[in-house]
Amino acid sequence: MLYFCLEGRGEYQFRDTHCAIGPGEGFLVPPGEVVSIRADQKEPWKLIWVGFTGCRAAEYLGRCGLGEENRAFRCDVPEQLERCVQEMVRCEMLGRGHEFLLLGELYRFLGWIARSFEGQGRRSREAGTEYVERAADYIRSHFQEDLTVSKLALYVRLNRSYLTTVFQNTLHVSPQQFLMRFRMERASQLLLEGTLSVGEVARSCGYPDPLTFSKAFKRTLGVTPSQYQRGQAASGLVQASSVDTGGR
Repeated sequence: MLYFCLEGRGEYQFRDTHCAIGPGEGFLVPPGEVVSIRADQKEPWKLIWVGFTGCRAAEYLGRCGLGEENRAFRCDVPEQLERCVQEMVRCEMLGRGHEFLLLGELYRFLGWIARSFEGQGRRSREAGTEYVERAADYIRSHFQEDLTVSKLALYVRLNRSYLTTVFQNTLHVSPQQFLMRFRMERASQLLLEGTLSVGEVARSCGYPDPLTFSKAFKRTLGVTPSQYQRGQAASGLVQASSVDTGGR
């Protein structure tokens, strides 16, 4: 059974979960499940509902974003759902063939919910991308500071765990991994330039302790900063010697 609120407010409770329901929102009540629904005393709701069953019911509900773990939904076009229910009531008064008309209106009803669910998911992904871009820009500008994921979450005004989730979904790395990789890339550049000591490079990349920096660098690139610097310098000498020999 799907309930949908056209106006007013109320509450839907199943197990230990309470859902406040307002205009444009609805909820699922699976067969045989005991739930509690209660209208708000000051703003009692106006509900419409549709009941259906069948071997593909769970599949259709899943395409609407509904299932065992998610019982509430939102629809951006409540007037369309109301029109579907009105048509269902009218179909009930018709004669032969009304079952097909009812089924058509049910598909239309579910289609509007599924369409809203897809749009909400797309907007959520787009918003997540914006948060990641803001966080990444902040990391690039403040990587040399004592930057933590908590400070980053505070800057973009997101819960820390949600920031990690959108990073994983968008870049497939955590904010901490992104920060470390950027620091190591910058450290590699500075080491190649050869104008700073390992300690100075560490501090320039947000590591007050050179030992902690060296461990992080080796864990990421497989060699210590000093080994990396010597190896790149030796490679440069070999290339220069090769060029000189060929020019004679």
